[in-house]
Amino acid sequence: MKFLFVNGPPIIKYGLAAGLAEAGEDIAIIEVPGNTEMNPGYFREQLIIHRPDFVVVEGTAILKPYQVLFPVLQEFNVPLLFWAIDDPVEFKNFSLHLARKAKYVFTTDIDCVPLYLRHGIRAAHIQFACLPSFHKKVAPDDSLRHDLVFVGNNYHKYTARTKGLDTVLRPLLNGNYNIKVYGNQWWVDGRRPFSLDRHFYGGYLSYERLPAAYSSAKIVLGLHSVDSSATMMSMRTFEALGCNAFHITQWTPAIENMFTNHKHLVWSKSAEETVDLVKYYLGRDYLREKIARSGQEEVYQKHTYLLRAKEILQKIIQFKNRPQIERRPQIDR
Repeated sequence: MKFLFVNGPPIIKYGLAAGLAEAGEDIAIIEVPGNTEMNPGYFREQLIIHRPDFVVVEGTAILKPYQVLFPVLQEFNVPLLFWAIDDPVEFKNFSLHLARKAKYVFTTDIDCVPLYLRHGIRAAHIQFACLPSFHKKVAPDDSLRHDLVFVGNNYHKYTARTKGLDTVLRPLLNGNYNIKVYGNQWWVDGRRPFSLDRHFYGGYLSYERLPAAYSSAKIVLGLHSVDSSATMMSMRTFEALGCNAFHITQWTPAIENMFTNHKHLVWSKSAEETVDLVKYYLGRDYLREKIARSGQEEVYQKHTYLLRAKEILQKIIQFKNRPQIERRPQIDR
């Protein structure tokens, strides 16, 4: 089958698209959001060129150009696959709206599957993962050697994320550690609820340097925007473990469901616990390396994008063999 992705962020380029390619599928990635503004006929042209079996959209990739996208999909009768990577927190805001236009929906939150089904939408759970050919241990980069590192942006709209900042990051800022945070400039925007002193801020880090950052730091920190899901967690969890990093992360039910504490990674439930864990593990290189190896083995065995691609292909076959689900009137959660 041929899958046409409407844009190519890292989660696609170094994630799902790469996994489908490894599974032997035909993959093409275009850039609909930017090109459609300059050329309204861009998507139509690309459909004619590529003639895909499915068009794939993740998250909010088509929020702006969707009014152009959907009529063209209908005209060419090309089915849409929607990967709802922002569930459950954005289920009502936009996931459900986009899902109504999709042939099949895959969500990172298993608890959202019955909600989609309730609306007559064929849905299944597909988790984040890692790509071993990219998410792997590489030679350390001296410019990225830190005791502690966090890579990500300073989101504050989600309660769980704010809690994670207070649990994992804030308590370490006064500990005289070599700590660096990489992401956009929201981190040093004093108008936001949480901001950093500039000496903690490392600037924007290109995704291509992520393996080097994770391979150079002693401890990689983790935060999550969701702490109420059985499956949804930050994609960085799988990426950090894939890079053989020692990972201390904010506790969530999903983390506990998928990984073993002090075996694959280490989780913290309080600021005090975070400080104690960092003090304990910074001085124990052997334990950090042992846990990092175990974590990498776990994600390489169970959580790769090749495995996710195979799951999607299997789900497509299962969906095709099921009777069409009757679409029901909208029921608000």
